[in-house]
Amino acid sequence: MVSKKQLYSELFKRLKKVQLTIKEPEISDVTAEIFNDTGGLVAVITADDRLIYSGCQCESANIIVEIASDLKKQFNLSSDLPVKPIGNLPNGYMKLYEVGDIVMGCRLSPLIGYEYATWKKGMDYDKSEVYYYARQFLCFKEAQQDFAERCGFIEKQQKVKRDNLFSNAELSLLLSCCIERVKLDAALTSEVEKAIGDVISKIEQILPAPPTDSEQDVESENVRCFR
Repeated sequence: MVSKKQLYSELFKRLKKVQLTIKEPEISDVTAEIFNDTGGLVAVITADDRLIYSGCQCESANIIVEIASDLKKQFNLSSDLPVKPIGNLPNGYMKLYEVGDIVMGCRLSPLIGYEYATWKKGMDYDKSEVYYYARQFLCFKEAQQDFAERCGFIEKQQKVKRDNLFSNAELSLLLSCCIERVKLDAALTSEVEKAIGDVISKIEQILPAPPTDSEQDVESENVRCFR
């Protein structure tokens, strides 16, 4: 599933194709500034994913909205909430689940739809609730899975299941065989290719992968907390 960083990267790429210039200022409450081909400021994307227009740039503004809407459809981002909130959290988030000190919440970002996060909950010296070690998602099911893992609901089951099947080395070998089959078998039907693709996806979900640059960036954000 796409991350917020990947989504913005694709958005900026498409905006550049229509002659709009993107600048990412080092200001905490601004993600990006968007300029037209004459250097005029068209819009600003805030850190909480709001799109704020500058002046009467109707044509450029419509282009931005259209591109953002296309990306939401492409990446299957939703403006519909799958479950009913059970409370409110700081920074405009709504609480969806809470078990012990693990919390899952969401907020509606105007530009990208709902984004989700999971946290650990604690108390500071002033006896105020603090939420920290945030993990952010654009997919409800991924956030729900992370919440269940952080609560300890499914980690033990997955470990038992894996221990009874294949080692990481065996899974890597199976993965390479599947990939080679798709690459080399010119007579492969679309149905078989899709079936092998599903197997590849399942193996990749199980195998531990080295962190990518974007994942390292996310890890650096995961220590942020709010009250």
